[in-house]
Amino acid sequence: MRRWFIPKQTYIRIFLSLCILFILVPIPFVYLMSHQFSIYAMRQIDKVNKTEIAHSRDNAKFIFNKLISYGLNMYADKSIQSWMRAGSESQEAQVEAIEAATKYMTTEPFLDNLYLINMRTKHAIDLKYGIASFPQFRDQDMLDRVRQSRSSYLRFFVHKVNGTQQLALIIPTVPSGQQSFGYLALILNDNLMQQYLLKGDSSQEIRSFILDKSGQVMLGPQDSEDLYAGLTVNSVGEAGSFTRTYEGESWAVQYAMIEPQGWIIYQMAKLEGMRADFNSFRTMLVIIVATLDALLIVILFWNSRRTYKPFTQLANQLETKFGLHSKNKYKDIAMAEFKVIRHGIEMLEDRMIQLDSSMREHQNVIKAEYLRQWILQGKLSSPVTQYLHENSGLFGHEALYISVIRINEYSAFNKKYNFASRKLLKYAIGNIAEEVVRRSWYAESVDLGSDHLVLFISGDNVQMDELIGAMEEAGKQIRQWTNIQVTVAVSGSRMFSDDLRIVYQHIHELTMLKFISGEDKVFIERDYEDYMHRAQTLNDDLLDELIKQIRMGRTEKITGILDLIFVHMHAMHYTQSKFQLLLLLYTLFKTFNKLPSIQSVEDIEKMLEAFDTLGEVRRWLEKELLDIINEYGNRKSSSRREEIVSEIVEYVKQNLPDPMLTIEDIAEHVSLSTRHVRQLFKETFDQTLSDYILQERIAKVKELLLSTNWPVTDVGMRAGFQTKSHFFTVFKKATGLTPTQFRDRQ
Repeated sequence: MRRWFIPKQTYIRIFLSLCILFILVPIPFVYLMSHQFSIYAMRQIDKVNKTEIAHSRDNAKFIFNKLISYGLNMYADKSIQSWMRAGSESQEAQVEAIEAATKYMTTEPFLDNLYLINMRTKHAIDLKYGIASFPQFRDQDMLDRVRQSRSSYLRFFVHKVNGTQQLALIIPTVPSGQQSFGYLALILNDNLMQQYLLKGDSSQEIRSFILDKSGQVMLGPQDSEDLYAGLTVNSVGEAGSFTRTYEGESWAVQYAMIEPQGWIIYQMAKLEGMRADFNSFRTMLVIIVATLDALLIVILFWNSRRTYKPFTQLANQLETKFGLHSKNKYKDIAMAEFKVIRHGIEMLEDRMIQLDSSMREHQNVIKAEYLRQWILQGKLSSPVTQYLHENSGLFGHEALYISVIRINEYSAFNKKYNFASRKLLKYAIGNIAEEVVRRSWYAESVDLGSDHLVLFISGDNVQMDELIGAMEEAGKQIRQWTNIQVTVAVSGSRMFSDDLRIVYQHIHELTMLKFISGEDKVFIERDYEDYMHRAQTLNDDLLDELIKQIRMGRTEKITGILDLIFVHMHAMHYTQSKFQLLLLLYTLFKTFNKLPSIQSVEDIEKMLEAFDTLGEVRRWLEKELLDIINEYGNRKSSSRREEIVSEIVEYVKQNLPDPMLTIEDIAEHVSLSTRHVRQLFKETFDQTLSDYILQERIAKVKELLLSTNWPVTDVGMRAGFQTKSHFFTVFKKATGLTPTQFRDRQ
């Protein structure tokens, strides 16, 4: 009878066993772990809240003591005291006192207003409304307070001005029975004090406020007096915490005493909200695991049937062939174990193949990163040199060549493809170029994250004509297989010890000659020398100033600079003037990645042929530049914002080893103004771009310190720090340790 419930097929038995395992183990385990996590998280939140309340208390002490000291210094000012102690009013003394008080007022942001009160002349100065006699003074409550005897000295108090509650301080507030002829009253900026000292949120889940020992609200929201009631009774000692129930809701309360004011700062958080979040997290996790279990059960059934059913069929064939005696042997446990081991070996073999493939891909990523660093820094450090010697064939030959493959009409390329597609296409371009060149020599390509790729080529007895022919063939193959037009330039023979950054920059410039010459060819260094012999350059200062004003959006300045440029062109011959226009438009196109009416460098000369006079060109160009400025101002869509920020992050990561990396370089790469790039990055990540670059460099240093045994100076250089002293200073400021100490403590 029991055998009726046990399937005969092996794959079904395995499937049912695994189903039970996946149901009984993961869901209870997830529930238990999420419960433990919620307990741990609540403890951590409590620790964080204690730290925050202590920090807020220290801030409050510092600010209150600072304001008292500031008020005493102000009270001691000769001009202020001279007016407050005067027996009669003097216009000169009034002016000097107001000027002195205004100076103090403007240097302390926490002050909202100041009163100077002279008890002899019965006059008071309100910095917002001027001087007035006591009967005409707008704040009679303050006059009543200074007339009364006070038993406290230099204590803040709550004062209402025009129905608004604000903290105030009177200097001097003298003991009872003593008289003062002049008083200085400080009215604090309540909103700024709350913003700086208190913490809260718009959903009212967290509230912060300050009470005195009687329970009066000194600073914070005034709309929850019932919530505040009774808090001071439970606040024993300098700091502590307790739970408060209000209107059926539980609140976690943290408090700390503010001395010498005798006030208490509170921070309250709703426990139901946090518990609901934890329960929601737990429920979501259980649902995800249950869904995953269901998906795994389906996969397991398919896999079990596919994998084990052939063995069941084979066993049935063996039973049929060898009879009952063989069937009894088939039921032996050892036979079942043998089949399980056999299947396990097959899976292990598959895993080893996947691991080997993953390791090779990882080596390719590291190699590409080191090649990129070589280009950006110009020189190789000893650890990188050793790695490339072991994992790249570049160093197995006597000569090195650098080629740049630039994508034509890059702005149109950017519009046509998204960020991920562009990376894949560049990867394909690099692979095609490598395959063509490796027919005769060795080659490695690297993507620098811009409109071009760099191709390292090494070989023995390389003939320049043959190399040019290979690069022409590579360009044709790229156009054929990717439908992307490229311009190729290649350097002459270089030593491995040469500064490759300079070579790369020069070869990259060579690819720009296609616009000037119109030739579809592989450019070499001799072409640049020929061009320089016949070219007449634009006025660099005027052109640089024009680009600067465009990025800053100053239309009047742009108009003036264009007038100066075209005045010079009017004095030239036609051929020379047209050549200067080509250079001007080419430079602007290169700087901003496009012009509104021109989508590629090939369109520039066609556009100029449509104009009859320089004046028409001048008016057209001014309109183009104004459109660029407007386009910068209108780039606010979230999809475009995300793509730009992704490109910025990718560019920073790829160029992180470059110590000369600047925000201006990044802005030029994404064709935006420096100001707009800073603002966009700040809005997205809530930190400045400079801080992000520094943060990434520190993270890179930590990674290299823990994963390599390279010298500390090499690690700093690999992370893009220009000098050893700057590297050590920044790292210690960020971590509290020197690089050597950080490595030794891990």
